[in-house]
Amino acid sequence: MIREVHLEVPVSGLENPSATVDADQPLTIDLRLESLSAGIVASGRVRGQWRAVCSRCLLPLAADFDLRLREVFEEDPIEEETYPLRHEEIDLEQPIRDLVVPDLPLVPLCDDACLGLCPSCGANRNEEPCHCGSKARDPRWDALRALVITDDPERRSESN
Repeated sequence: MIREVHLEVPVSGLENPSATVDADQPLTIDLRLESLSAGIVASGRVRGQWRAVCSRCLLPLAADFDLRLREVFEEDPIEEETYPLRHEEIDLEQPIRDLVVPDLPLVPLCDDACLGLCPSCGANRNEEPCHCGSKARDPRWDALRALVITDDPERRSESN
């Protein structure tokens, strides 16, 4: 037996430290449920939108996601492989969480070429060049700047 299901439901807790899916924003879930002898196969799509701030320039951003879901629900689930089937009902919350959360960006960027903020004055370097003279060096890195690494084996033996 096959059954098509369309749901629009909010799911809370879809987040990582950098991005989140608003709990009040419904996900669109289109599934095909197929009955097996000892369970149900749920396959289809989960669509929604995540929000974050750019990790470099701190501008708010949002993007849509459209993910494929294919999971098996069984009365005796196999840990880490299938999900529980209880009284002929399936709970989609955990499979959706397991699908969406790993897909959220850990380091969201507005653009791969984002220049970020000036570390001295905080100006957004994507909007205009910074003229604050932030060329000052951090003295804590001076020891590493003095370090010379060479691929020449003769020079390596001189330094040892």
